[in-house]
Amino acid sequence: MNAIILYTKRQGQATSYEFNVFDNQFATENLAVRKVLMSMLESVRDRLTDLEVEYNDSMLAEKLGAKRAGETLRFLGATRENSKEHLSNGIVVSRSFQAPMTPERYAYFYELTDIAQLSHYRLKEGDEDRIVFYFTRYLQLIAPDEQASQSFLQKLAEFSLPYKLVPIS
Repeated sequence: MNAIILYTKRQGQATSYEFNVFDNQFATENLAVRKVLMSMLESVRDRLTDLEVEYNDSMLAEKLGAKRAGETLRFLGATRENSKEHLSNGIVVSRSFQAPMTPERYAYFYELTDIAQLSHYRLKEGDEDRIVFYFTRYLQLIAPDEQASQSFLQKLAEFSLPYKLVPIS
């Protein structure tokens, strides 16, 4: 297996690790991609407090089926009270919500068989993003310190997932 490419960038004390889906040429349900997400999750597991999800109703229903899409959104914490509509020319193009991270919700993301099941999500520590998946473009870890960075890289090694770090400015 070729090494996956991770673009790195320092952000103050934090380090961003970006897995660009196009550059790595893996399907979002590929085991290597899932292992990247699992490694990211494990490296900041104890810090995650909240999640934010943005989705398009019809795309999610097409991917999961209408019933399962609704069940998934409710499970992740979507309610009428915390959902926001995002409009373009008066038409709802997507919805988003924020909810607390729970052990069950963490397990949902850890066990995802396709990291693109949801179009856009952010797993947060308070107001700070820790893991971001953005519309099948990239999966990003913002490791807040050296310990989280080392944990992430160690987990990749434990998964026997070769990687190449490419610094960007």
